[in-house]
Amino acid sequence: MFKKKKFGQNFLNDKLTLKKIVEIGNINSESEVIEIGPGDGSLTNEILQKRPKSLFVIEIDKDLKEILNEIKKKNHNFDFTIADAVNFNEEKIFKNNCIIFGNLPYNISTALLLKWIFLKKWPPFFSKLILMFQKEVADRICAKNGEKNYGRLSLVTKARLETKFHFNVSKDLFNPSPQVDSSVISFDVNSKTNFNNNELMILSNVTNIIFNKKRKMIGKTLEKLLTPKEREIINYDNIKTKRPEDLDFKFYQSLVSLLSNRTKIN
Repeated sequence: MFKKKKFGQNFLNDKLTLKKIVEIGNINSESEVIEIGPGDGSLTNEILQKRPKSLFVIEIDKDLKEILNEIKKKNHNFDFTIADAVNFNEEKIFKNNCIIFGNLPYNISTALLLKWIFLKKWPPFFSKLILMFQKEVADRICAKNGEKNYGRLSLVTKARLETKFHFNVSKDLFNPSPQVDSSVISFDVNSKTNFNNNELMILSNVTNIIFNKKRKMIGKTLEKLLTPKEREIINYDNIKTKRPEDLDFKFYQSLVSLLSNRTKIN
């Protein structure tokens, strides 16, 4: 099958890897599953072997409709739509506890993750995400403070999701082969942080400002963001010489708490 470059299509057909991905979801007869970008149906068929209550897939390429129709004829619990997953509203169909799988095209992977993180209704319609990213993006998502890839994406993700790295997938297992390896990550809803929509937006805005100057000490940026009293609350004198990637999630959580009553961050 001809893969379309404009859709970032790289099909994974390695049976062992597909089975490992599906096992992460712990699918049972009550599971409602969504798959993003089923492509030629390799992962789709592995999911269906677990006999979920339902499997709904979202595929952007209308030329794959014939393959999906064939799968639908053989499986009463399967349905699909031809649509752009970034703009598709899953909440109109699904209410809660869905499992989402996705071998995400590299060109939309971050946009899709952020779409789900920034859902206004929280807890969301899904209980678990099992997603494959370009390894470089996965490293940014999973990074901890003190690591070079730590930044806005790491923090915004942690605000709402618990992240678990599972394994890397060699580029040689895809057809056509991409230029880089991939990584499989799962995400569960983080019930510990309780970021509301306003706080999440503040976190996104303030980390965008701070990490725009990540190689510089954080002191001058905080002087612009905070009042003298607020700087005292966060122990400014002890952290002003640190760089943004040195500070842990609790610091950024405290910073958001200080700014949460603001209507604007200058």
